[in-house]
Amino acid sequence: MMRITSRRDCLKTIAMGAVGLAPQLSRFASAELQSRIRIALGEYSFNTDYRAGRYDPLQLASITRKRFGMRAIDYVSSFWADKARNQEFLRGMKQRAADNGVANHLILVDLQGPQLGDLDKGRREAAIQEHRPWLDVAAFLHCSGIRVNLSGFDLNGFGRPGNKQAVGDAAVQGYGRLLEYAAHSNLQVLVQNHTGYSCDPDWLVGIMRRVDNPLAGIEADPGHFQEIFFSQGPHHREVQGESFDLYASWAKLMPYSRALNAKTHAFDAAGNETTMDYQRIMGIANKAGYAGYIGIEWEPEGEGLKMSDSQGIEATAKLLRRYGAAE
Repeated sequence: MMRITSRRDCLKTIAMGAVGLAPQLSRFASAELQSRIRIALGEYSFNTDYRAGRYDPLQLASITRKRFGMRAIDYVSSFWADKARNQEFLRGMKQRAADNGVANHLILVDLQGPQLGDLDKGRREAAIQEHRPWLDVAAFLHCSGIRVNLSGFDLNGFGRPGNKQAVGDAAVQGYGRLLEYAAHSNLQVLVQNHTGYSCDPDWLVGIMRRVDNPLAGIEADPGHFQEIFFSQGPHHREVQGESFDLYASWAKLMPYSRALNAKTHAFDAAGNETTMDYQRIMGIANKAGYAGYIGIEWEPEGEGLKMSDSQGIEATAKLLRRYGAAE
């Protein structure tokens, strides 16, 4: 998350309008491990250009393949939400991915307003209806599914006894209903530890256990193990709740994870990420037997080398490959 434009800043904008160290993996990692985790390029890595009006989502497939040599994309709904019902745009995005040999992996769906874990049944139903078109878009683009938020941006009741359980009950209902719709297209609906109570790994794992649906799962993000709630409307507020150990929490999410995020903020001269231990992060994922995509989300901030978005993406890919990921 950078001070230029961070994921947290982006969310503010939306709101307002078995842990253990795995053996060190290096360039000598086995072919088996190298083939297990594949790299996807997260569209959010271009948030600086997007905010500056320099970003064209129709160029992403070509950039992904030709500039970075990657073969999969994780899209972000807010970057082209105004075009989500534009069939010409969607056909162009689909064709360009095919032309460049790039897989459309997930769409990370961030919606303001009613949330899937809303305590109000009517608002929860509205959230389900607002998410359904994004499943249709994902099906059209041949994505594996979408990523959603649970408990969202609602400060109502936060901190009160029983609220966490109540939101969990509501989230099981809202999320479960959306999964029923996703089943028509056999699409995954993944939840990221992203905002609110979803940043509590035990709460999020509990949701997965209760839903018990083959299309459910987690998109694990090492950068979001601090509960943060955002108010909606003109008078924005942000409130922090509990925080949780990154590595212990990461390990708890692995058995339910069907996608991973590689959140990176800064690098030193040796190519190490300075805000978190990626040898440990990747070691835990490999030890858990995770097989799937890890999507790069470059958000420069903190102490380290000054890098452009392209340099940050390249540094992240190199770091992931060092610990066993493959293109």
